[in-house]
Amino acid sequence: MSATAIDLFVQALPAAVGQALSEKSPSPWTVSVDEKPRPLPSGAQVLNILLIAEPSKAEAAIQISVESALLLAAMLGGTGAAPAQFQPEHAQAVRELLAKACEKAAASLPGSQVKVQLTKAVSWTPARQFSLTGADGASGKIQFQLLFTADWPQGSSKGDAAAHKGVNVSLLENVEIEVTLQFGARQLPLRAIGELRSGSVVELDKYIQDPAELLLGDRVVARGEVVIVDGNYGLRVTEVL
Repeated sequence: MSATAIDLFVQALPAAVGQALSEKSPSPWTVSVDEKPRPLPSGAQVLNILLIAEPSKAEAAIQISVESALLLAAMLGGTGAAPAQFQPEHAQAVRELLAKACEKAAASLPGSQVKVQLTKAVSWTPARQFSLTGADGASGKIQFQLLFTADWPQGSSKGDAAAHKGVNVSLLENVEIEVTLQFGARQLPLRAIGELRSGSVVELDKYIQDPAELLLGDRVVARGEVVIVDGNYGLRVTEVL
């Protein structure tokens, strides 16, 4: 049986993480995949990091205990001693290190790139799970989990169809297209629009729990949940149309 994209990524990631850790540490690190998955203890505080495959937006995740994350934060900060409390800047430092490793490991997936971002929780049930352990031969030791949806990272079926028709899709990849995030809509008579003032409330045709829509022109191309990313609105895609 040929290796899946998940298999290829899991094979490449340990070496990439080990190299990224060794560049920040006086001692070389080795990272290996455990023979059997060893889930983190129930109730343990966990740092969740999403791996978003481009162009499909399919998600995988890394889960690392706060204890291991504090060890990494101490190493990355050059302090030697683990911080007393886990702070947002520690999470960002760990994310940046793992993002570098994931970017390198993603080179094993032709046609795909992996973006890495912090998240509060993983909202889906993993179809495949792996445990990885890293050690520097001294006192440093970390453990983290890799979680995957069944078809991660997913190819772009539309792009494949275009390629079969002889269309060179790569020529269009850097073309910028304006998209719109729509929370809802409402038709108003011209008189009502003329009466709008600061503080006026316009009721939309969507309930607060309804998904927001991503529009390309007047066509809905995706739906999802509104999120805040570095102080800006964003859309976590849950459905591609």
